[in-house]
Amino acid sequence: MSRYDKLPKIVDDLSPEAIQSEVERILASEKFARSKRLRSLLRFTVAQTLQGNADTLKEYVIGTEVLKKPDSYDPRSDSLVRVLASRLRVKLKEYYSDGGSEDPLVIEFPKGKYVPRFQRREQLQSETEKKLRARNAYSRGRFLASKLNEESLAEAAQHFEEAIDADPNWPQAHVALANTYAFQAFLGLRRPREVWPLVRTQAEATLELDEMSSEAHIAIGMAYALFEWRWPDADLHFQKAIERDSYAGAGHLWRAMAYFLPAGKMSEAQQELHRAHELAPAPFLDEATALALFFAEQYDEVLRLDGPPPAWLAWIRGSALTALNRPQEAIELLERWQLEEPYRPRLTATLGYACGMAGQKEKAQAALNKLRDRRANGAWVGNYEMALIETGLGNRNDAIVLLQEALREKEPAMCFANVDPRLAPLRDIPKFGGLMRRMALVENEVQTQGAAF
Repeated sequence: MSRYDKLPKIVDDLSPEAIQSEVERILASEKFARSKRLRSLLRFTVAQTLQGNADTLKEYVIGTEVLKKPDSYDPRSDSLVRVLASRLRVKLKEYYSDGGSEDPLVIEFPKGKYVPRFQRREQLQSETEKKLRARNAYSRGRFLASKLNEESLAEAAQHFEEAIDADPNWPQAHVALANTYAFQAFLGLRRPREVWPLVRTQAEATLELDEMSSEAHIAIGMAYALFEWRWPDADLHFQKAIERDSYAGAGHLWRAMAYFLPAGKMSEAQQELHRAHELAPAPFLDEATALALFFAEQYDEVLRLDGPPPAWLAWIRGSALTALNRPQEAIELLERWQLEEPYRPRLTATLGYACGMAGQKEKAQAALNKLRDRRANGAWVGNYEMALIETGLGNRNDAIVLLQEALREKEPAMCFANVDPRLAPLRDIPKFGGLMRRMALVENEVQTQGAAF
């Protein structure tokens, strides 16, 4: 019995023995005969993958196991593993274009990865075919992502993943996936603790391929601000994005949304949004404008916004109507929209909040129960949304408990808690101030972190 008999097949009916035979052919070639390090790297990464340990193939492990670096090895200051991996990719490409051109299978390493990929030669597509497949998948993903709803963003992510699989070296596919993940987190459609690290991974992969990518800096800035609360670092990336694409509005938009608004810098945020409107349009710009007006308590201006109220604007308009002591109008608006968007948590939360403020406690409790049931059925529902309903009901202590859980989950909405008018009844509670201090959203603490605040 072979030592690989209990392992799953790697690609269709491609066996581990076939892969090992290909490794030996490569190592026996003239191109690899004199390179001890490349030989070791190829053997180690293939062996670990066949043994089911692909997820351990990181720079530190390769540095200590293959290059025999000490335990103190720091990949951030020593790029030898990355250099060696790049050389291995080049050598493999040379091998398959020359002596290995008739080999029955091909071993390759996608750029930025240390896990080998195994393919039968007849399954390989030409470079043009791969790029065409990637572009088609990317185009479909962009179309779906523009809809900014739960189903379309989830499907868009799948198409961007397909584009990356077809052309791993195309930075646009990586950054599009990073942006999709970021919107899923920001809009409360996926659990933030799970999705924000994926944003960072794809954005950093983009910068490895294109260090001038403005979109990648925006994605990293969003993650720094809305997930890690590293405000000065976030602003640095937003400013880099603006420098790298000075005629696009996206950098200004997210500097306003994720940097100035959480700090309560309303005039600075609105200046950035005004600049964004003057430049090339960016997704979410109209939504950001409405949110900035609402957080600045300019409720009449929210209601004056032109055009029919799509779902994203309905909950903002409903909140503005409630703040203007017109909760019944808010309830009627939100109930109409819930018929069209029954699974949008922010609509449900705002409806529950408005009902609570109007004294319609049974309706408010029904909205809260709806969110709880949705979570019990496996969907992600933010604690912040449920805290809004408890606030509307006057259950301040229950609301604080939910906000504590929202903080633990790193929910992006928490970054706006200090400027969200709906949470004003909670601000005199000491525990609320403690939550804001933990995120460095209290003025005197923010100032110690960066002069821009």
